[in-house]
Amino acid sequence: MKFGEKLQKLRKQRGLSQEQLAAQLTVSRQAVSRWELDDTMPDTENVIQLSRLFGVSCDYLLRDEVNEQGAPLPTLEPPLPTLEPPLSAPVSPRPTPGEAHLTEQGWIHNAFILSLGVCALGLVGAFMFYRFQGHTVRPLAIGFMIQLLGAILFELATPRMGGRRNTARLSFYATACWLVLPIPVLLSLNWGFNLGYWNGTPLQGLICYFSVYQLLSAAVTAALLLLRQRICAKR
Repeated sequence: MKFGEKLQKLRKQRGLSQEQLAAQLTVSRQAVSRWELDDTMPDTENVIQLSRLFGVSCDYLLRDEVNEQGAPLPTLEPPLPTLEPPLSAPVSPRPTPGEAHLTEQGWIHNAFILSLGVCALGLVGAFMFYRFQGHTVRPLAIGFMIQLLGAILFELATPRMGGRRNTARLSFYATACWLVLPIPVLLSLNWGFNLGYWNGTPLQGLICYFSVYQLLSAAVTAALLLLRQRICAKR
């Protein structure tokens, strides 16, 4: 049997007219008529639709020597939806180097550098002008005020240091005392010399000044670091 004969036989078995079959295949009635007369052959898509519609194999429709209907093509089922992998928990980005000052450690680091820099500037400026202006007290007083400004800047930053503010404060003053104490020690010794409490030579006075400065600075540093160690031990 040829294709046209098989198609006509299957159509009539289903009780379909050419118009009804054409409507189901979305083709014209003339196309179905030409298929049954073997004037033309349907395209691949129409052959597949006929195979599923009549429950026969494509081989049965297309090959004249095959007279058994065979199994139809399986009905296409919609593909199962692909499961998307679960979204992982958002990871907090690490702070970039430009944002390091926003952390507690960053505030401590920046406050140390800025405040110690101001204290060092006050010390250098005070002694330079003290020498060039005839050893007057005024440049020492101005330099000491600049150093106090450095300490104030550090105190303004302590609220951003969180729970480390106390230990950071002790560490800062243990370091800053070596920059701050030279001026008050010198002022104190000058005041004592002016009152006549010193009868030694200038060299002996210089040795006395450095001895007092180093002993006082070391004592203040040791006391502050010991207090810091006790605070850290309580945590």
